[in-house]
Amino acid sequence: MTAPNRSAELDVVAGRTFFASWSGGKDSYLALQRAVAGGGRPAALLTMTDEDGRRTHSHALPVSLIERQAQAIGLPFVLRGASWDTYEAAFLDGLAELRDKFEVAVGVFGDIDLQPHRDWVERVCAVAGLRACLPLWLEARHALLDELLAAGVEATVVAVNGDRLDERFLGRRLDRALIPELEAAGVDACGEEGEFHTVVTAAPLFAAPVAFAWRGTVAIDQYRFVDVIDEPPPTAATHRPR
Repeated sequence: MTAPNRSAELDVVAGRTFFASWSGGKDSYLALQRAVAGGGRPAALLTMTDEDGRRTHSHALPVSLIERQAQAIGLPFVLRGASWDTYEAAFLDGLAELRDKFEVAVGVFGDIDLQPHRDWVERVCAVAGLRACLPLWLEARHALLDELLAAGVEATVVAVNGDRLDERFLGRRLDRALIPELEAAGVDACGEEGEFHTVVTAAPLFAAPVAFAWRGTVAIDQYRFVDVIDEPPPTAATHRPR
């Protein structure tokens, strides 16, 4: 791995139309925010879901929540449903739509330092005739989290790998008090290896907060997820049920 160079990463997107690979979580949000600040022109979000198109891969968020995030940002979103076996083919199909319909030249991704992930996104983007931009690449975890929190980004833990992190972290807001707790539990403070996932509910690029409610947890393999209610009432707030 080479040393981080944020300027070089953002040179890829400056002045160009881009899509953001969008999980709904903190890293995809910060990558989008940096790409915008670096002079990129956002055109759309791309989100991958399970085969039936109801919930997102990895985070298990309902598509209705992703839609409300996209509305808050003011961008259209493209969905592709797939199993893990068909993921790459579906992703490439999504890239073709983004290239042809939205005329994007660059894909923006929130990976931090997993080289196989970078290799994959660069390869699939190249197949589609696009370039890949990874604005967070190789940056220090605490610097990324400090930037998020200083900007007023609000995010909540919505998934944990039960083999790595206790279920008690579900529903916790990502704040300065949580970071040392995560590290004391022996996991990466950004959850780069999938130890946990978050959903962003308020941020500078959001025109308004995106509230959600949930009703307990669900288990899928070793993962535990909050069971997000698709359409919360207008007064619902992010909360942890007691």
